Amino acid sequence: MTRKGTAMLRKLEIDALRADLSAVEAMLASRSEADDPIGWYQFSARKEEIEQQLAQVMAAPLAHAELGIFFGGGPVQGSRGINADFAGKALEDLQSLVSKRFSGREFGPLAPRGPVPRMDTSQMLVTNIVRGSVGFVLEEAGANGQMVDTPLKMAVDEIADILSRVGADDEAVFEEAATEMDERLLATLRQFFQRLDDYGATLRVVDGTRDFLLDRQAVSLACERTHGMEIEERDAEMIGTLYLLPESKRFEFHTMRGGERHVLRGAVSPYVIRQIEGRVEDDQPAIDARTIAQTPWRVAIKTRELRERNRPPRNVHALQRLIRPQH
Repeated sequence: MTRKGTAMLRKLEIDALRADLSAVEAMLASRSEADDPIGWYQFSARKEEIEQQLAQVMAAPLAHAELGIFFGGGPVQGSRGINADFAGKALEDLQSLVSKRFSGREFGPLAPRGPVPRMDTSQMLVTNIVRGSVGFVLEEAGANGQMVDTPLKMAVDEIADILSRVGADDEAVFEEAATEMDERLLATLRQFFQRLDDYGATLRVVDGTRDFLLDRQAVSLACERTHGMEIEERDAEMIGTLYLLPESKRFEFHTMRGGERHVLRGAVSPYVIRQIEGRVEDDQPAIDARTIAQTPWRVAIKTRELRERNRPPRNVHALQRLIRPQH
């Protein structure tokens, strides 16, 4: 079982090899070399072969995007097939989620309406169709030899994480996911979970080391939550003292408004990280993060107000851009 043949998610490949290894080890435990030398030799050789395959798969870097989506429930007829209309539209929803997350990460916040920038760079390929609870393996187009995570892989990982949290029993886990959403992403999530709920579908997602199932109850809960949430976004330029933690991609910003001191905390956009590393398009030199707090800065901050049923509104902040120091 290798990746040279039919495309297979690495986690599923690892799970299959571990299951094979467990079966072979059980066979070895049931006999001895003295009683069955030929069988002992064959199973020992097979055990060594599986262990080598497992080590190779686990050691290989997985830097490109891959995602396994498995549907069950209403739209699936056993192992025979799946409702074509449902499958096509559900995959379209998932691709839209990935594209919106990717574009927001790479090219800045999305406009409330209009086309998603550079959607062509975030398109994934369906590389396998899995029977059983009918599923699809989606992978990033292009070569898979990268040693570091591609931007598309990071976007796919984030979407998988959001999907796992939206239907979680723990309300606090869902609230963490809510802080990662924007208005455009929420609209597509709402549409996706409404589609699953209407068809009575379940959803299993496999991504990297993650493997989780959203059963009918979780899908209905996710549908209810996404319909019960509204997000309002606003952008502002502010001047103040900025403290950056590039490795954790977090910030703290101290500013004055109306004669009162305010502290904003939140996530740092990939664009700011590129500014620090000197990788922006306008040839701006790299910015030393250690010196930023030494002088006030004008920055662009996006604030999202999250409104949920029976809860007070919450504000989530994101540092979008370093504009210039205020000497």
